[in-house]
Amino acid sequence: MDTRFPGSSRLSRDGLIARIAGLTFPVVVIDAPAGTGKSWLLEDLSRALGLPIWQGSTAPADPALWDVPHQELTGPLPDDISRLILAKRPATAIPGLARAEVYGKVARLTGTDLLFDAPEVQSGYDLTEAEAEGIIAKTGGWPCLMPATQGSAAMDVALSAFLRDDLLRPLASARLVALDAALKGKAVDHAALQGIPFLEDGTGPGPLNLPLTLPRPLAACVGPLRRAISDLLAERSQDPTQARAIATALAAIGELPEAISIFQSLGAWQAASDTLRQARGPFAIHLFGSEALDRILAGFPPDMARQDELIVHCRAIQAIKRGDVSLTHRILRDRYGDEANDPRKVVGNAQRYSLEFRLFRVLLQTWEDIDLDAHLLDDAYQMLGELPADDDLRRGSFYNAVLEFYIRARRFAEADHTAVLAGAHYSRANVPILSFYIDLHRAIIQLLLGDAGTARKRAASAAAHMARVPYDSPGDTRLLGLLTACIAYEGGEAEPLSRFLSLDLDDLASGEIWPTLIEMVLIYGSQALAEHYSTVAARSFLDRWRVRQERSDQFGMLIDIRDIVVLQNGNRWQEAMVKAAGLDTRISLAWVEEGGPRLATLQDRDEVALALVWLRHLAQVTPTRARLDRWIGGMLDNPHLTGRQRIGAEVWLAHVLHRQRRLPEAQAQLRKTLSTAASLGSIATLSEERVFLAELTSTRRVKDGLERNDILRRVLRQVQEAGPGRARRGKAHGLTRQETRILHALAEGATNKMIANIMGLSEATVKFHLSNLYRKLGCANRSEAIRSAEALRIVS
Repeated sequence: MDTRFPGSSRLSRDGLIARIAGLTFPVVVIDAPAGTGKSWLLEDLSRALGLPIWQGSTAPADPALWDVPHQELTGPLPDDISRLILAKRPATAIPGLARAEVYGKVARLTGTDLLFDAPEVQSGYDLTEAEAEGIIAKTGGWPCLMPATQGSAAMDVALSAFLRDDLLRPLASARLVALDAALKGKAVDHAALQGIPFLEDGTGPGPLNLPLTLPRPLAACVGPLRRAISDLLAERSQDPTQARAIATALAAIGELPEAISIFQSLGAWQAASDTLRQARGPFAIHLFGSEALDRILAGFPPDMARQDELIVHCRAIQAIKRGDVSLTHRILRDRYGDEANDPRKVVGNAQRYSLEFRLFRVLLQTWEDIDLDAHLLDDAYQMLGELPADDDLRRGSFYNAVLEFYIRARRFAEADHTAVLAGAHYSRANVPILSFYIDLHRAIIQLLLGDAGTARKRAASAAAHMARVPYDSPGDTRLLGLLTACIAYEGGEAEPLSRFLSLDLDDLASGEIWPTLIEMVLIYGSQALAEHYSTVAARSFLDRWRVRQERSDQFGMLIDIRDIVVLQNGNRWQEAMVKAAGLDTRISLAWVEEGGPRLATLQDRDEVALALVWLRHLAQVTPTRARLDRWIGGMLDNPHLTGRQRIGAEVWLAHVLHRQRRLPEAQAQLRKTLSTAASLGSIATLSEERVFLAELTSTRRVKDGLERNDILRRVLRQVQEAGPGRARRGKAHGLTRQETRILHALAEGATNKMIANIMGLSEATVKFHLSNLYRKLGCANRSEAIRSAEALRIVS
């Protein structure tokens, strides 16, 4: 132990003793809480003044120092007292003291007067000025906290016991709960802290401001103080009356999961349910996190969990967060009957169903692959009128659900406006995770529009909201990682998405997901795997989602359409046509060929996508067909195309014009499309149309015209760099296509096992390819191979 520091000896109080000795009043009152060193000071005064220390329950008659006990006093102060210095706690009342003060016989010192200052600490312990100021910063000058600056376990235990028994035990449980919350940095009404002796209230010794909103932290005391509070609350929780008081206090300061748990332990089910309602029922998962909701739901009796509407909605949202929409449907069916899973029969039926359930049914469509038709949308907006204008949480969630509908309907301007409304409500409600979801949606909108730059800004805003979420939310962090990876891929950077598909895809597929997000996963995941690995890898990826679709009856057509595009990109056009012809839909090849103006009026997401598949097929197989340019042009007039779809269709149109020997029109169309893609940063969108771009740019006249424009030349180079163009450079150096793919995976940090999983190979086969790869590049290990590949521009 460093004997210079506090705890090894007591500091001299010569200055304070001289000040007290110089007071001429008959009575000097030292009115300070425990821990301020009153008893030590009386001992020092006794030695300095030669007065005895009295500890009785009545005032001494002769001049003395009185250490007033913490009990009811039996007699008043004598009227003729000549000299009395007494030390007491602020709550201790002394008969006759007020009378003496009225007559001007009393001088009063408070706990603030007993605090040490930096010069006292510096001179008393022979410290540097900085060391002394550091101790004052930690302790606020409190005498009882000086030993805690040493930080030993024994000191902490002793200090915790002292705080518990001498300072905290007289406090009501509600005050202990409020103080504990304040120490954790939570905003607490100052009224809840009144009466706590060591907080500054005009009579105390100054601020104990830990993360309380007071000026200075007492860092040395935080740990022992929180342990003391915890011990005392645990002790009182054994008494049902005290436990209920603690739960009520916790609910009052917003510690709702903890309050519910205590009520449940007492069997106070109604109080627990009422507190869950205070936590906004199913919104509790957004306020406190999935784990907290799990604990809450586990504490209710099974019968109550099946019948109480609020708990049923919580169970339903819990199932959604676990990725099991079918379980959500079953929970609602058990409570409300089969009609519950038909939103058209619920939302407009205010006579039969509560506002809470009708709103929940609208929210549920966020995760269902069901279109919100115009009639249902009207009913939903009428229901919005039943919500108070200041009910930001529920109104924001309504707009969030409608936002998803507008995205699926490709009504992007309305979607973004609705997102702004939802975001404003969530901002006022101060629920960061919900604000995160809105910016996540807005970023996805921009990706669907093909605008990677704006999507990146939205993703940064979403990340800022996520950083404010007060609990761990790994599923939502994963969603943000996926979004960021897709934006990077759209901009021409493949590594983040490849890494995500290798490491996080399984967890994503088994968690919460909604149709717009699924669409993004299917598009970017299958494209990345097809371009950088193989058609087989991309189709295997889609098959994994197909298995999930069979379990939840969602996203089937999305997966089938994406599978057809993958086959087309793999130059398997005939197989793709057969698969498209086998789908159960009215959008057949004949329908497209006869469609004419109808192509511009399609609205359904899947029908639009399938019509584009057929037009893409015609552009590749029969590009010289009469009126094909008009069909594609008609499709481009459709306002329900995404930006990605529009850029792709424009490339096909340029290809068709080129094959029909309308070269100036083809050049103009291609230049326009490339300029748009360059301004948006849509590299992946162009990369998917590489088969058409390759033929277009193979014509010298077209290529030379594009090369003269720096922006167009740059975007074409980015497209080439982003995709399998690097495979040609691998081939130029003697590498097979498989070896080149493995080399890309190495550069992205993939292990042998990851490469095997992605490419559908055994690890032994991967090692065989690696051996050949090293030999051809003249390398001995992975690091050398990556450096060599970078030098040869096989990878970048």
